[in-house]
Amino acid sequence: MMTRASQAFRTISRGAFTGLDTQPEDDHERLVALLATGGSKFATELSKGTRFQLYLALRVAGSYEFAQTRRSVPFVADDIMKTFDDFRAEEAFCLFSEMASVGQVIYLTHHRHLCSIARQICPTVRIHEIAA
Repeated sequence: MMTRASQAFRTISRGAFTGLDTQPEDDHERLVALLATGGSKFATELSKGTRFQLYLALRVAGSYEFAQTRRSVPFVADDIMKTFDDFRAEEAFCLFSEMASVGQVIYLTHHRHLCSIARQICPTVRIHEIAA
């Protein structure tokens, strides 16, 4: 799972991070993000937007891990890309498009520009608009 999470994080961050690792601390491990420029940061030291990218990478990896041993369940994310710039949103939608080959992906948003990006990245996407 860590390998897939590292790949997803590298993709979503557009190469700003090379992957993930853990560092033992007392009776647990701390998650570490590996910077492309060298060095590392604990997950708790990352900006809010980068933590959201990390969270999404972990969820993507977990979804694949689950699907390998069990029947696939829908992957649902609610506006997790609100702090992403358009380039990182593109990368996330690429990952979602790949994930759709093993199960249903549902992304909820009220940001219209993200719908445009989704259409650009995955022309077969189905977008449902719900009136208030």
